[in-house]
Amino acid sequence: MLFMGSAMAGMLMVPAVFAQSIDARHWQGTTAVTRQPEHIVATTIAEWRSLWSRVGTPAPDMFEAGRMNAVGIFLGRRGGEGYAVNVLSTARRRDRIVVVFEERMPAEMMMAQRSAPRPVAVGPLMGGPVPSSPSALPPGASGFAAPGAGATLAPPPPAARPVGQPTSPWAIILINRADLPVSVEQRLFR
Repeated sequence: MLFMGSAMAGMLMVPAVFAQSIDARHWQGTTAVTRQPEHIVATTIAEWRSLWSRVGTPAPDMFEAGRMNAVGIFLGRRGGEGYAVNVLSTARRRDRIVVVFEERMPAEMMMAQRSAPRPVAVGPLMGGPVPSSPSALPPGASGFAAPGAGATLAPPPPAARPVGQPTSPWAIILINRADLPVSVEQRLFR
């Protein structure tokens, strides 16, 4: 029993490190030359310059090959203004550096996503019957449209989109480490 207690005490003294913040600097904008969505890791000066060529701007003279990594996040073409790359964190997780970002949208679109109606279940608890077998359907009904019959759906309501020129949001993150591989994760809006 004494052995188990000392083993437990040893386990409590070991700090649990899940993520450690990494020193990084980043730039962002809304008008990249590239219109394709992509995430690119740069480890050489040529790759660093290539990231900046996707933006259409000369690369700042601060990249040190072998001592730094860089990540380019390009969202691709968006239909209007108000979109951006929001870098949430750059941290070490176990044996890699992870850059986490989210796409920011115009306020109207974010509110529309939050207030979008949820599907409503219809059933005995919700005030309506739920057919549990084909025999519960009206005579001759199968629950599917007849062959050759087209379904008519009302057109979806127009999405609230800001008026403006198309954009292509981007961010470039300069990481002051080159000893670990780099991953990029996108956090989805909730």
